[in-house]
Amino acid sequence: MTSAQARINGQAIEIHEGETILQAAQRLGVEIPTLCYAPGLTPEGGCRLCLVEVSRATRPVGACHTPIKPGMEIATHTPKLESLRREILALYLEADEQREFQTDSRESEFTKLLARYGLRAKPVDPSQSGERIDQSHTYLRFDPRLCISCRRCLNACEQIQGQFVYGIAGRGPATHLIFGPGERFDESACVGCGACVDQCPTLALSDRDRWEAKPAERVTQSVCGYCGVGCRVEIESAGERVLRIRGVPDAAVNWGHLCVKGRYAHNYHHSRDRLTTPLKRVGSDWLPISWEEALRFAAERLLRIRDRHGPNALGGLASSRSTNEAAYLLQKLFRTVIGTNNVDCCARVCHSSTALALQKVTGTGAASVSFADIESARCIVLAGANPTEAHPVVGARLKQAVLNGARLIVIDPRRVELADYADHHLQVRPGGNVPLFNALAKVLVDEELIDSAYLHERVEGFPEYREFLQTLSLEAAATQAGVPSPKICEAARLMGSLRPVLFVTGLGLSELTQGTASVMTLANIAMLTGSIGRPGAGMLPLRGQNNVQGSADMGAMPGQVTGYQSLRDPEVRNRLQQVWGSVPPEEPGLTVPEMIDAAARGDLHGLWVQGEDIAQSDPNEAHVIEALSRMDFLLVQEMFFSETARYAHLVLPAAGALEQEGTFTNGERRIQQVRPAVRPPGMARPDWSVIRDVAVALGASWNYQEPADVMDEIARVAPKMFGGVSYDRLGADGLQWPCPEPGHPGTARVHTEGFVRGKGRIVAIDYAASPEQCSEDFPFMLVTGRVLEHYNVGSMTRRTAQRELVGEDFLEIHPDDAAARGLADGDFVELESRRSHAQARVRLSQRVTPGTLFLAFHYPETHTNRLTSAYTDPESKCPEYKITAVRLQPIRPAPLS
Repeated sequence: MTSAQARINGQAIEIHEGETILQAAQRLGVEIPTLCYAPGLTPEGGCRLCLVEVSRATRPVGACHTPIKPGMEIATHTPKLESLRREILALYLEADEQREFQTDSRESEFTKLLARYGLRAKPVDPSQSGERIDQSHTYLRFDPRLCISCRRCLNACEQIQGQFVYGIAGRGPATHLIFGPGERFDESACVGCGACVDQCPTLALSDRDRWEAKPAERVTQSVCGYCGVGCRVEIESAGERVLRIRGVPDAAVNWGHLCVKGRYAHNYHHSRDRLTTPLKRVGSDWLPISWEEALRFAAERLLRIRDRHGPNALGGLASSRSTNEAAYLLQKLFRTVIGTNNVDCCARVCHSSTALALQKVTGTGAASVSFADIESARCIVLAGANPTEAHPVVGARLKQAVLNGARLIVIDPRRVELADYADHHLQVRPGGNVPLFNALAKVLVDEELIDSAYLHERVEGFPEYREFLQTLSLEAAATQAGVPSPKICEAARLMGSLRPVLFVTGLGLSELTQGTASVMTLANIAMLTGSIGRPGAGMLPLRGQNNVQGSADMGAMPGQVTGYQSLRDPEVRNRLQQVWGSVPPEEPGLTVPEMIDAAARGDLHGLWVQGEDIAQSDPNEAHVIEALSRMDFLLVQEMFFSETARYAHLVLPAAGALEQEGTFTNGERRIQQVRPAVRPPGMARPDWSVIRDVAVALGASWNYQEPADVMDEIARVAPKMFGGVSYDRLGADGLQWPCPEPGHPGTARVHTEGFVRGKGRIVAIDYAASPEQCSEDFPFMLVTGRVLEHYNVGSMTRRTAQRELVGEDFLEIHPDDAAARGLADGDFVELESRRSHAQARVRLSQRVTPGTLFLAFHYPETHTNRLTSAYTDPESKCPEYKITAVRLQPIRPAPLS
């Protein structure tokens, strides 16, 4: 044995710094029993089952929390230790006569341990089987008879989710688990992530769907189909039904953690109203037709419009809920077969400002860091994002980072949950990001809190920017931002003292008329603090839908082809000619808002909408519906008969995320493989194969046999970004682009050696107020967004038990505003903007300031986007969802629900 080794049961083992005896034993394949220990959680040391004997120690020590040191001689399973473990387990059985550990035929970690030591669990009394079980929670159940107070659920809740739901009350035999101040599970602060269930060794805490479902026949590893975090999942299924979903324990993205949607909201896939056959509109009726007829009809109508009105009379909208392969093929179809660049995706209406801004100033319009940088960040700025609701697994990681010592600044008009953990909450006025960021930058420069060496070596434009800041009045900018200047100074000083900084951003920056400017002025601060390209720092824009990053990456954008390549670059065009056999037009096509405007004018005659419900999700709903109604041909690919489908001429049934093969790209540029757990219902088909077959019906010679063939072509079309990507190389955790060649490991952090564009660009941008402003007639400013329990337009979550958690959209209003108008919690109001009106139930909330309202858009009955304007960012064309001037009045009596 060398000086850097120890021995476990006579086997020599090299010492790893920071490792415990238990972890070292696990590396050797030696199983030391535990009940209170779980990987990734702080060792509890309470169950005492992991006691081991160590040379020169006077008594056994806990393997779970004792560091292994050089020279140690460790014995793990001596007769004395095994006898002690049996006695401890026997005490659990004898401690409380109410405990009954046998759980029908379902074995638990604890019952297996009992059997290993020759102990028999007390059987459940059938007459008492359900009396004490708490099933008040929508998704979880708690059986106190099985609880041994090991605290693993408590530690998981605190150290993974950061929710602090559980506590331990009583002493001795009366020790028991509690859910905070409430008596029932559904009265607790639980957010349904299920981390406690994964840790419970006795099944005292369990998923309700585990008890209600039949045994699984197979387990499939795939990727969650909800937000852009891209959590890896294990899907248990039987027949063609998904039974249960868990996180993959060693996944790089989520380490086994999931949110309530990803874990439980999967029943939509076998909803009774899934589309199962192609539907053709005949008059006011919908006629089920065969795929053969559907493909023929689609091709005929597309060709008729192209031949009569030209290729630019057609447009396509790729789905950010579908795969990279589908998005790639749809943009290729329109560019090569139709001959137009009129192709876009939902990134236009959410992230296009961010992508454009970052591309301008850094050379790459995506995250510069990975989610793993959250854990090493010293200072985090969360701007215009609400990740504990919209990106819950990342939100939990941010919360844990702060609990472990990181400092946090939250910039948001609304008091989001993470504001409660922040050093500073800058409650900016809606639309006031640019003056706020300019003010923060002024303090950093004036007080010399900047990274001068970084600016000199890596950034251009700083001298001109400094001159701009010298002319800026801090007080005037603070007034425009709606944040007191002392608070701005304090936040800037914190950033400057702890640089580099991690900037986590969301739609509160991008969905404004100054959306691109908001992101560029924040990027100024990132460069002033030397943050981009550094570990634990940089730009991390959070992506909303599961594949919104991938849709844009694949070229579903009117101004760039796959891999953000220029339509006019001769090298790119030569490569496209070789791979595609033709080249697209050089002139950029229309964005989504521009296509809607063109359709309303009668200039756009046909639109292919893949997996997006633009009649519910896009701004100025009445204008969108008018445009859709004027179409000569509207083709919709969907899982359900959506609001948009009402105006279609052909509706094609689509496979969901649980039912198809392909890839998704998450918000950290990670391309991961998606695998089908069940078959699509009826005649529903994956989007990529439908696009291929329509292209063939249009005369193309496409011969893709499987999604892997499409990915291989993507690598040839955009080699600098995807040249090293193939299904054979994706492995368990995928690859992060850029991955330029086979054998390349992928890129976790971009701009480390220098910016992609050469030097980073720092830009002076002044404040320009939105055209949408409050007035005496419209005194409230409405902000729209999402809530934890639902996703986007709710087409999936509303068809699960999530509707039991939140059954409608609520209008958040400050209590002072409600009192001034005689409104009580739960009252109905009518909201009216300069465009239209909508109705919602009131929820009194301190999360919004007086004069500001918040409303989600998950339920079509609310018609939230009837209210929003058609104003867009002039550069990105991203709509302004975050500023809508409204008035409201009570509805009495309340409308029938």
